[in-house]
Amino acid sequence: MRRGLDESAADSVEPVDLRVGIPHSARMYDYWLGGKTNFPPDRALGEAFEEAIPSIKVMARENRRFLGRAVRHLAGEAGIRQFLDIGTGIPTEGNTHEVAQAVAADSRVVYVDNDPIVLAHARALMDSTGSGRTAYIHADLLESEAILTDPVLTRTLDLSRPVGLTLVAVLMLVADEDDPWGRARILMDALAPGSYVAITHPGRDFDPIAMAAVVEAAGKGQMTLVPRTRDEVARFFGDWELLEPGVVPVMAWRPDGEPPADPTAAYYWSGVARKR
Repeated sequence: MRRGLDESAADSVEPVDLRVGIPHSARMYDYWLGGKTNFPPDRALGEAFEEAIPSIKVMARENRRFLGRAVRHLAGEAGIRQFLDIGTGIPTEGNTHEVAQAVAADSRVVYVDNDPIVLAHARALMDSTGSGRTAYIHADLLESEAILTDPVLTRTLDLSRPVGLTLVAVLMLVADEDDPWGRARILMDALAPGSYVAITHPGRDFDPIAMAAVVEAAGKGQMTLVPRTRDEVARFFGDWELLEPGVVPVMAWRPDGEPPADPTAAYYWSGVARKR
């Protein structure tokens, strides 16, 4: 069931079924990042992934770092003041609203996730500063159309003005038969010219054997996981104008400081593009 929550309703979060008996990608990321909002099934599947890819915790951190770099660029140099963060994850250091509002206090952010634990933490996501606003919608990427018309989104963001859309480590959770490219396109088509999209996605072509092992582990844990090739990831950007350096390993997208010695150590493709 879809739920929306903004700052005016931040104290009215109802109890939710946390479904802690089955693993969830948001809680697995929390485990890999060293958080405490995870449970035995999340840790068990997270460890199975780590068995196949020993650097999985590094990869999770690199995804988070990419998000920070991308949002700082969009809020700073690109002048974006509105963000739609799909696949938010459990609140941790460097949430989108914290990064954006540190650059521009009037930034507005709408978070979207389908993990009931993220819903339970929604108050933390809305602890904004300055004149900005934050809001949360409990929904799935497959509900793209409903997300765009949700009253919480329409009260918080003005879709006639540019928006920064983030799809960080979320499109991998949509099977090909559910058309992740179409789901992303619905969101992107609704945004005004001058909007941006930032994407990361696990790459099947970095280490096909290791990726096959994590896909098998995910299936045993009742989780959909679809790593994709660079060309398949590039397809998500469509005809939007890719910023330099294009679709590259996540560690190679405008790194802070010195370029990494081995940018392929994190098996994710990444990129940021602008709508003409």
